[in-house]
Amino acid sequence: WDKKCPDIIDLAGNTGLLFCDGQHQFCGDAEAQEMAYDIYKHLKLSPSLLQYIPSKSKEFKDQGFDELAVHSRRAGEGGYSWELCIKGNKRTCSGHVDTADLGKYCDERTMKGNCAVWLDFDYQIKSKKFLKKKRDQYKFVLASDGTHDWSIDFDGQFIVANNTEWLLKIEKKAKERDVEGMAISTYAKSKLRGQKDLSKIKSTLDALSATLLDLFSLVDSKYLLGAYYSTLSLNACYFRGPDRMYDSNMCWMLMHPKSKYAISPPLKNSAHIDGDSKNMNDLPAALMSDVEHAFVRSNDGKFIAIDRYIIPYDILRSRKPRDLIGVVGDGEVPLTITTNELGDEMIEAGFTCSMGNQLDTRATVLLMKGDKTYEEHYFKRGEKYKTPFSTNGDRFRTLIIVCEELFFDKSLSRHPPLILKSPDSKFSLRIGSTFARQMKEGDNVKNPHGKQLVHCLNPVYGLTDPRWIIEYLEYHRAIGVSHVHIYNVNLHAPSVQQVLEVYRRQKFITRHDWSDNASKGYTTHVTYEHAKWAAQTDCAIRNRRIYDYALFSDIDEVAFGALPDGKLGPALDVCEKAKKNGGKVACSFNSNTVTSIYTKLNDEEEASMENKLLLERYTHVEADPHCPANCKCDGGNCTRKFHNGRQKYIANVGDIYIPPRPMWTHALSRDYDEMEKVMEVLPDEVMHVRHYQGHWYLNKNLLDTIDELERPLSPTIMNVVRKNIQTTPDLNAIYTTAKRSSVSQGIEWINPVDRPPKYHHDLL
Repeated sequence: WDKKCPDIIDLAGNTGLLFCDGQHQFCGDAEAQEMAYDIYKHLKLSPSLLQYIPSKSKEFKDQGFDELAVHSRRAGEGGYSWELCIKGNKRTCSGHVDTADLGKYCDERTMKGNCAVWLDFDYQIKSKKFLKKKRDQYKFVLASDGTHDWSIDFDGQFIVANNTEWLLKIEKKAKERDVEGMAISTYAKSKLRGQKDLSKIKSTLDALSATLLDLFSLVDSKYLLGAYYSTLSLNACYFRGPDRMYDSNMCWMLMHPKSKYAISPPLKNSAHIDGDSKNMNDLPAALMSDVEHAFVRSNDGKFIAIDRYIIPYDILRSRKPRDLIGVVGDGEVPLTITTNELGDEMIEAGFTCSMGNQLDTRATVLLMKGDKTYEEHYFKRGEKYKTPFSTNGDRFRTLIIVCEELFFDKSLSRHPPLILKSPDSKFSLRIGSTFARQMKEGDNVKNPHGKQLVHCLNPVYGLTDPRWIIEYLEYHRAIGVSHVHIYNVNLHAPSVQQVLEVYRRQKFITRHDWSDNASKGYTTHVTYEHAKWAAQTDCAIRNRRIYDYALFSDIDEVAFGALPDGKLGPALDVCEKAKKNGGKVACSFNSNTVTSIYTKLNDEEEASMENKLLLERYTHVEADPHCPANCKCDGGNCTRKFHNGRQKYIANVGDIYIPPRPMWTHALSRDYDEMEKVMEVLPDEVMHVRHYQGHWYLNKNLLDTIDELERPLSPTIMNVVRKNIQTTPDLNAIYTTAKRSSVSQGIEWINPVDRPPKYHHDLL
């Protein structure tokens, strides 16, 4: 019995379940453990709550929901650490399973997939008896932490407990009597003393009742798919009792009072215990990621929501800025564009925002600006493409929806779905996944004035040679990048995935699942090139307030700052000065083509490259930009601003006075009249990107006509990159193996060609 609260049974002992000799096992000897199991038989849920668990509903048995119970939580979102979950699973599993059986029950796929069950649902079920032939055949009771919207992939296949009605009844009861008299525990008495309602403990009532309902929901189904590293799942095992412990993926593992290690279930009844070798190659892309996006489609299929967000925006410049609720998406939503007396376009949303008991509140749509009208870019451009989303031809349908009248209640343990809906219901969308919010990770790399830079790397797909991504990340870290967000369109080669795992352990990168499967084709089909606008906007919002600036560029573009070392601190200083003196909120810079990537080296040249990095192979760039690929000339006047020079940019994301907006490729927007006012163009000697691409030269047979200048990257930075690779054992091993086995010693997306002697600079 707990001495402080004599009405509480402390089943875990003074140290708690997490800190027993066997992690996630009842603390005590065999006799104490068996007594605990017996005590659990007598613990009941109060009748007032019991009626709301799924097994008390008619459809529980009649429609097959009694077969399976699932406990789900989302690692990596909602403030929960993905690595913490995986490490916890591994520790728990290895602490209870004999060493000889670790490969069967504690394999990498099981440990990862258990942290996000919906991503690898079938594989997490370890009993042949409860497997289905198809995923849509499963029906189950769900106890979820609310950070993932299960209705996206399992709509109609699950039932859940709901504490809403119970809370409403309690609140009604409180209005009819003295709330202080309702209190039983010391905690409740102290909170309700002198109060007239339950507001002081409402969030506690919500969290506790939801947790209790979830816990008891997991008891009555025939099979429990639980979480290894979860006290809730462990308690569900105890309520189910030792006699049912093998009807679960994990209960048997944690209930072995008379033996050091668990007694594994019969192999003939087991499924998916093949170990690492067969299954890691089939690992879902999302399990190699850190962020899972909602990617919810509207009922008419014309709009896709990437996520729902908490957006810091101090529109009133107050001391306590409020967080707005918003959605980033792409496609067609009901809206009307009109022109006022001054000729300004006005955008009116034809739908509302609702969440919980906040119903039909106003929605505001923020569209991407172009060189024409909103009407032109949103409705008229891109009609020949068979898609409702952003396309070539400057169809701009990447947008932000702001629900400024909705209130985000931080006290709630779970937040109700956000619903967008038109009055006629022809357009509707429901997002139940966790709110994307600002969470800082990574190195505190700062320039001399203390500014931090996050890199929003545009979507990446199909890398096979790990050397480039290793050098790319090490290089950008060396010149001043604090953290990198990588939007992976699909799985890369296994060695590249291993590299990304290393950098994730270092907290230097965040991997986003931007795959075809996750997005239902949005990121890979006609809209691939333009889905980057949604990625950039997502990245900008996620990093508002926690970093000072965000760099937007591609995997084949390497940033280069001011000499002598090429670091980006001076560029950030110029941007900061331009903001202070001229109100500029972003800085753009030129793209200079590294043309030496196309020179096919002979044996002698290749030999000289033996100990050089890929970044050191290519030292020559175009002497002058190629028009119209890298500039625009009208008569004698040439410009490289924005898309004319394939420019990329750095945007201020730290100042929450700056309004959120959809982000374009070569500037904040395509409206150059506005960009002239809000963006500073940096000279090449302050910052530019080196573009390791030049198909416009190759395709037009111009490679032998251009002049090149020697512009090597900083030797100091190259030495830092080389040292970091060599002193990180995992990276060094991967890099060395890749170099030894590589068919081509150059970058993988370029096929070099024979060029005249003047381009073989090392031999001259």
